[in-house]
Amino acid sequence: MTVARFVESLFTEGRVRVGATVGRNGRLLHPSTDDLEETKSVLKEIEFSYRSNLPGDPPAVSDKALLWGAATTFHASSFLAHRDAGEDVVRLALTVPCPETPSPSVCYSVDLTFRFLPDLVRLARAVSPNDPLVEVLTSLAQQWPLSSVGIADVGLVDVTPFLDDDCLLQLYIDRIIATKDRSRLNDPRVCDKIRATIGLHSELAPELSSYLQPTVPQAGIE
Repeated sequence: MTVARFVESLFTEGRVRVGATVGRNGRLLHPSTDDLEETKSVLKEIEFSYRSNLPGDPPAVSDKALLWGAATTFHASSFLAHRDAGEDVVRLALTVPCPETPSPSVCYSVDLTFRFLPDLVRLARAVSPNDPLVEVLTSLAQQWPLSSVGIADVGLVDVTPFLDDDCLLQLYIDRIIATKDRSRLNDPRVCDKIRATIGLHSELAPELSSYLQPTVPQAGIE
């Protein structure tokens, strides 16, 4: 299966049968130039429809980040389905850094396919919690916090790359509320935005509300 067909099936059917991404010689199979061009076209069609449902105007798409996210998701899904890949191949495929530094545009572009990362981590942990695939996917989850809301044991994340983008910050907040992910409440700026989103209706997020009480300075004793 090509990356283009994988992406198309992922968004139209919600589940896919992905082929092996490792050849008979044990080496990683890389997508062809034609496949990547078709993948870009498919993703841009999906993104055009997706952006209309977002809370505000998302940033422009980065083609390089878009393709990196799709290829990484494709490899991760293949490793999950085909368990015979060696640890060195898994790490080789999934530790290739994104070709662009995280920014609103890059985070948004990667997220188009990385929003399936929580499902991948959940399935990988269910199959084998100590598998190297789980370790690498958890590392990706920490690096891309916009896409990894709801994944347990990710550790501290840095939301600075998209914090100043109103659309992506609200998307992040909505995901935190939807998944009740208290681990993302360590940043006061995120907490402030959640309070503003919930407003007076704390019953909308009772699991989070008790963790969102602003700190009240203690009065000094004279």
